[in-house]
Amino acid sequence: MTTISTKLSTDNGKLTFVKRNPLLSIYILMFIMAWSVMIPQALYSQGITSTPVPEILEIFTGWAPGIAALIVFTVIAGRSGIREVFGRFLIWRIGFMWYLVGMFLLAGIILGGIGLHVLFGGAMPAIPVAGEPIWEIALTFLVLILMLSVFNTEEIVWRGIALPRLQARYGALAAAILIAIPEVALHLPLFWVTENPFYKNVGVPWFLAFSVAAIVIYIYVFNMTKGSLIIVTIMHASQNTWSNLLSDNSAGPFHFTVILTWAIALALIVITRGQLGQQISEPYRPTG
Repeated sequence: MTTISTKLSTDNGKLTFVKRNPLLSIYILMFIMAWSVMIPQALYSQGITSTPVPEILEIFTGWAPGIAALIVFTVIAGRSGIREVFGRFLIWRIGFMWYLVGMFLLAGIILGGIGLHVLFGGAMPAIPVAGEPIWEIALTFLVLILMLSVFNTEEIVWRGIALPRLQARYGALAAAILIAIPEVALHLPLFWVTENPFYKNVGVPWFLAFSVAAIVIYIYVFNMTKGSLIIVTIMHASQNTWSNLLSDNSAGPFHFTVILTWAIALALIVITRGQLGQQISEPYRPTG
């Protein structure tokens, strides 16, 4: 009897923790699931272990944020929790311009970074799609952006759940920093995966600098599109897509991309007086 009572007390304690700390609970679950694949991947890449990680499990790391959010909100709020996780994908009447921003803004920033790199004396990097037919580039872009929109659920957590809560309490700029810390931390094991040269070439400081500036832009876009997850999800997918199509993963052009991203982020901060469109987004309504 004592054992049963102890177990019930422990279970109730865990449920109470989850209800009181839904965002932290999501982070814990997300990191456990994602790092359970990424860390073994890094260890194998470094020659520390001899067992390769099946490539299909990389899909699991992209789904980890969405699965973690779904578990937590189902536990604390049932169907209404599921609506909170996925309901923002139903906000789609936001103007065609924002769809164009989501698909092509990062392409402009990456190409601008390459242009500045060359302008200041750097060698022209090898652009993967250079010389390819336009139709082939367009088809590859559409296929990649659709795949990455489905297989990467990070935006559900960063913009869909964390941002409304954090900016309601601390403001948009503080929210950017508070989101950047776990967002960068989630990717840390990838810096030890030698098969992915981007992270090794650019390093943690430059990746962090880019992430903070990019998050400021993402927050502005999210708020200006009434809290829709569609555009920021497309934007995140296009960021990875255009990186594959336009970048050779060299550090020089990326440094200028970071500088250009910061210029845009600072301009948005000044123009919006630090609000980043916060008053326009859908108001945060806590679940439960």
